[in-house]
Amino acid sequence: MKKSFIIPLFLIIIFSILFTQPSCNRYGDAIKVVNDFTVIMARHKQIHNIYYRVNPLDRSLELEFNEALNQSTVEDNLSFYDKSGTLETNYNIEISGNKIMILFKDSFQLNDGWQYFIEISPGLRSENGNGFSVNTVLELRTLAHKLTPSGLIGTDSTERNLIACISDIHMGDERATNNNYCWFEKNKDALENFLDYVIISRQFKKLVILGDLFDEWLVPYTISPFDPDYGISTTRDYFMAVATNPVNSIIIEKLNAVVTDPEIELVYVPGNHDMLMSREIMNEIIPGITWAGVDETPGLGVYSPFDEIIMEHGHRYDFFNCPQPLVNPDHQLPPGYFISRLYAQGMMDQGNPLKSTTKTSGSFEFETAWTVAYLYTIAHFGMQQPQLDSSNILMGGIDGYSTPFSFDGAEQMYAANIEDNWPATQSQNKVPVSTECCFHAIWNGHSDLFGAATTEYILQPPAPKTYKIIAFGHTHRPEIKAWLSAGEVLNIYANSGSWIDEGASDYKVRTFLSIKPAAWTGSKLDVVNLYQYNIDNGSGGTYKPVLLAEESVVI
Repeated sequence: MKKSFIIPLFLIIIFSILFTQPSCNRYGDAIKVVNDFTVIMARHKQIHNIYYRVNPLDRSLELEFNEALNQSTVEDNLSFYDKSGTLETNYNIEISGNKIMILFKDSFQLNDGWQYFIEISPGLRSENGNGFSVNTVLELRTLAHKLTPSGLIGTDSTERNLIACISDIHMGDERATNNNYCWFEKNKDALENFLDYVIISRQFKKLVILGDLFDEWLVPYTISPFDPDYGISTTRDYFMAVATNPVNSIIIEKLNAVVTDPEIELVYVPGNHDMLMSREIMNEIIPGITWAGVDETPGLGVYSPFDEIIMEHGHRYDFFNCPQPLVNPDHQLPPGYFISRLYAQGMMDQGNPLKSTTKTSGSFEFETAWTVAYLYTIAHFGMQQPQLDSSNILMGGIDGYSTPFSFDGAEQMYAANIEDNWPATQSQNKVPVSTECCFHAIWNGHSDLFGAATTEYILQPPAPKTYKIIAFGHTHRPEIKAWLSAGEVLNIYANSGSWIDEGASDYKVRTFLSIKPAAWTGSKLDVVNLYQYNIDNGSGGTYKPVLLAEESVVI
């Protein structure tokens, strides 16, 4: 009797589970219940599941519901507005079935880089009587106005409200050009054209160079960086030789034209390949340029045009490439300098890179990273390995080093104390949030620096101050990434990429950032665009900024 009671009870339980759970189709998607009332903007892309991206030239907006609408309930229960308030006098509404069209009047135009909202009240109903239980708000953000082609000259009415950021040009001296160990030559015409464009298009109010305009590192180890036979005996001589190299002289001329334009500010933030550059030398080459280097931290710089925006080269957080003033007092050069010398040797001796030792105790992680970087460079070019204990790295006096180094000697100099000194080095270099030695610090030199930006300037804690926009160079990897939290874009990391020769990079080159600060537009959004400067097909040689990515953040 007990058994016969349990079996019917079991069947009742199974029956209840099967028929009281929400029905699902055979693909596992829940079938919508009657009161599931939804709306989308099918013509527009939703970004991060937060807002719809809209072209400011659009003349209408379309809402699509999942049920046909009761037309009499629409007009009083739908509003379109921006930061100034309702825009109801600027549009008409048309309803057809399950769609609402917001049609703009001829006198109204959407602002670019602007935030708009559509609010739907619970009173708006479908023919079945369904509606939202609470006010539903759709956020819209218009694209920033696309930059004009380079051949178009701005008019008096064109508003300068953009900051352009470029980085990593890596200009070398005439020896570098003649001996094929320079990264910058083939994009000379493009950069020359771009600098003209910054002036004549009348769209830019600032041009910020985020480091590595000059390259003092990319010199083969068998060539002395300083050589009196070439008129180079000091750091000043070296940078002057780079500036007067015929490949570069027109670029310097154009930069001087930018700085003398009263409507544009030219700003320079030093990078690692030109960390020995000084304010005095830079102003001798480009008089009037704004120097954003920091005297207390030689070889580093930072620029903050607005409270919510910060710009750096990015090597401050790179263990291998940041200034190392404590390894050997009165010297700045980090281990990455010596690896760059080896890399330049491969460029000169082997041409295009192939695509696709005795150790001391006390510094395991550094030595492992050094060995990996060293052997990678050898393999990258298929070059013969230099004799490690031979003093074959000619220095000539750069950074105060007058006698040659061996690769073993350079490694051992850093291995002796670089890890132990890392906390103090970060303090000296004014790193906002110190990182442990050495995995994360070494990784910053091989990553996209988004992690470094997050730690140093986004997450609070640990960041002492946060910024909405963090712009770096250094990695040569052009990109924009949004930091999302609680359904909002809170921060943007952007990297300006590089202008080195295309064959020397795994990433797109001739790239730049265009930042439109809300302070200059009256918008509630700071907008960041990433562009590539390309020749427009069929234009006869006219360059055109090609939009690669856009992000915006509420200020």
